[in-house]
Order: sequence, then C-alpha cells, then structure tokens
Amino acid sequence: MAESFPLIHLLSSDEPLLKKDLADELLAKARTLLPDAQYLIFTLDDFKSTGADAKLSALENELRDPGLFGGDRILKFYLRDYDQTAAQVLSTLARFFRPGIFAIIDLPRLNASFKKLAPKAPSDKPPKRNELKNSAIANLKYLGAQLNIIYPPSGADLVNFIAQRCRKAGFSIDRPTAALLASLNEGNLTAIDQALQLMALNAKQGAITQDDLDTYFVEDSRFSAFEFTEALISGQGSRALNILHAVMAASGGGAAANVPLIISRLDTCLNVIVKIKDEKLQDDRTLQALLLKNGIVTPALKSACLQAARLMPLATLNFLILNLKECALLHAHFKLDAAAALLQTMAVAVNVPGAMVYGQA
Repeated sequence: MAESFPLIHLLSSDEPLLKKDLADELLAKARTLLPDAQYLIFTLDDFKSTGADAKLSALENELRDPGLFGGDRILKFYLRDYDQTAAQVLSTLARFFRPGIFAIIDLPRLNASFKKLAPKAPSDKPPKRNELKNSAIANLKYLGAQLNIIYPPSGADLVNFIAQRCRKAGFSIDRPTAALLASLNEGNLTAIDQALQLMALNAKQGAITQDDLDTYFVEDSRFSAFEFTEALISGQGSRALNILHAVMAASGGGAAANVPLIISRLDTCLNVIVKIKDEKLQDDRTLQALLLKNGIVTPALKSACLQAARLMPLATLNFLILNLKECALLHAHFKLDAAAALLQTMAVAVNVPGAMVYGQA
C-alpha cells in the first residue's frame, strides 16, 4: 500500500458534478489500494437521532471491528449539511480511524477558513460543542486527510472545462460554441454534462456546432426548464404550469437541477425585457445583439422576449420580478418546494384577465 497517498478525502463544493468526478477517481484509487475492501455508503440520515447526539454505533462498529473476513473498508459519506451531526461523524472517524480504511466524505461548500486549520491530534476528551466543527476537521488533518474545497470554473476556465467534457463524450467544440453552451445552461455544470450525454445518446458525432445547440434546446423536451421561461413570458400560464409539474416530478433530481436553471434563465429574460422597455429599443440589429449577449438564442425564446417587451403589462412585469426575487431567496435557503410553489403562482398570474392580453397578440 502506498502510505504517502491520503486515505481520507473531504470533498467540499456546491457543484455535485465536480465532487462526483473526483470521488470516482478516488474510488478507483481505493480499489487499487484495498482490492478486497467492502464498500459502504453512509448518508446524514443514517446518523440522525431524536436527541442532540448522533447515532454513531454502526459507524463505530465498522471502524473498531476488523471482522472475521478482513477489516478493509472503503467508506463513502454523503453529508448534505456540515452541522453538529456531521461534525460528530467526522470526529468519530478521526477517533477510531485505523489502517485498512479509505474514506471519501462528500460535503457542502465549506468556508475557506477550514483550509487554514492546523492539524490537531484526536483526544479521548470530546471537544466543546461550539468547537466541534473545527476540531473534527483538524483531527482528520492530523491523520493526513486531504481537504478539497472545489470551486466551479468560470469564464475561460468554464470554456476549457466544456472542451474537456466534450472530448470525454467523444465530441469536439470550438470556443465560441462552448461559451454559448455555458450561457444556455447558466454555467450549470450538471446541465451542461447532461446536454452532452443526450447528444451522445442521439449518436451525435464530430464537432458540436451552434446549430446543434439550437436544435437541442428546441427539441430536447417539451417539458424543459427553458420552455417554462418561454411559456411564462409568452403569457401561456397553463402550459407553464404543465411544464413545471413535469420538471418537479422528474426522477433523478430533475427539480434540484432545473429550478435554479429556471430562476437564472427567467431572471436574465426579465432583465432584458426591462432594458428593452426602459430604453425603448427598436432597432432589430441592436435587439438581436442584446439577446445574443444574454444567451437568448432559440427562436421561441427570442420571440417571447421581444413580444413581452412590447405587450406585457407593466404591473405583470413588476409582479414577476418581485416574485422571482423571493423565489431566488427561497431557493438560496434550500426551500425547493416553496420556490417551486412561487413559480407556480407566477404562472397562474399571467393567466389573469389583462395579463393574458399580451399573450394573445
């Protein structure tokens, strides 16, 4: 076994795709180091209890007892919050860590200050409750843990990321098209990856062009997050409700992936509509340049934005803007159902008498 390679890895990021990529690499490495190890997965729910103390007996048993058939273990932890329960889990891992254990810990984004914590030997005496979060990570660092705080790429780095992802999927892509793909997905890495995977499933080969992206975002699904935005600002409330229902009911994390995408895309479109109205823009070249700059490239969404800029009642526009701000705040506090309910309210609002006038023009 290569003892120089860390056996404990903490993966901290808001980007699930980046954590998954690194976790897959680490899992392959773990299989090499510990070929006979049992692979066990723990989630935060496994440790929840009715009291203040986490339910840690199952984890302690795996760490303490090598068992009759070998004690090697690969442990994967999914800790969606770094709260007191999660800190107790990490503290327990540090206290009872032993040879033959490889641990991968999936965490939300941590403050960069955790990087600066000095390693500290685990103690038999439990730390004070208000020191537990720092102490647990400092104890793991003492054992050689690698803390990876992963930030999503942006700008040129995001374009490079997309180019690498395309090569992985068997495509090529030029930089302007990669930048457009990033814009269409609001920089959402999971959505970008899903788009590439779907193109691969549809037997796409060679270079991805801007025409391919236009086709993909028009034809991918009549219940896509992009179509919700187009339906809403077109005054098609009933259609928007149907799309939202399908998005929320989708399996495989459809709501978690699409609600932030809806919020971001709708925010972009509403800002463009406000700019066109406020500046009374009419020149077609100027309008097309503004739409392209904001990643509004599909014919349906272009038409919806321009129509809304001409015909959407100001009261309706202000209502959508105010409610979208509240929706974004709810999502930021992880209240996904409440955010979706507010999107539903917005869809209903464009169906009221007066608001529908602009949708029928």
